Amino acid sequence: MDLISYAGRDWNEDYAYFCEDYAFVLDGATSLVPIKYSNFSTDAEWYTKTFGKYLETALSNNMKNINEIIKDGIDYVTFLYKNLANGREIIDMPSACVTVVRKHNGRLEYFVLGDSGFLFKHNNIIRDFSDTRIVELDKKNIDDMVKIAKEKKINVIDARHFVDNDIMKKRLSKNSEDGYWILCDDFKACDYALQGKLDIEKGDEILLYTDGFSEIWNLFKMYNEKQIFEEINRGQTLNDLYKKLYLAQKEDAGCNNFPRTKIRDDATAIYVRF
Repeated sequence: MDLISYAGRDWNEDYAYFCEDYAFVLDGATSLVPIKYSNFSTDAEWYTKTFGKYLETALSNNMKNINEIIKDGIDYVTFLYKNLANGREIIDMPSACVTVVRKHNGRLEYFVLGDSGFLFKHNNIIRDFSDTRIVELDKKNIDDMVKIAKEKKINVIDARHFVDNDIMKKRLSKNSEDGYWILCDDFKACDYALQGKLDIEKGDEILLYTDGFSEIWNLFKMYNEKQIFEEINRGQTLNDLYKKLYLAQKEDAGCNNFPRTKIRDDATAIYVRF
């Protein structure tokens, strides 16, 4: 097993945990409004830390499936956050992508909500379990940033503030048929998660990730999914892989060669070999 979680800025809105029987990653959505009710750097950080601490113990209950455990967590964490707000208006309820895997009765139970996900290597076949709806919505914002940057002759990252209103509209479409589904305060979102069970054998491998880490293969194309596992089996650690991504992001600080909405996002990953 191996785990890393690096902040993209001075704080980290990701959260990760693993033990012998289960593992999960959470990727908090940075708030687009200045209002904050917690004593954390951001309420998104509060959300992932609070939900993560809940999952650390709740997932040990094998009498409930992951979906049921997540729904209980939504009820619990939403209650806590509304207490923090103390009657004040909540414009942008904290939210997060979540990926959970758990060994149960000799199989691997999984739950994926949002564009975090996991790679599963079984019999030398690799499958990627992630939800691309957020990625598709993000692509429009990024395409607009690239167009504006060309017109104004500026770096792509400097065009970000021109699309902030569109990003806010997208955020407010969370947990709706016309938007995307994510861990927040709506139980219905759980019914749109990728979930099921997989047969596992000795030697199988999984890699849980947040989208800040998956830029290695999804955006910068440094390795493909197969090569990621090959590099790990050659002795590369998750930290080694992240350092290469970090340097690539630094070299493209203007986001011109690899357009994105942030120079560097929080990056989290967990590797497990059975």
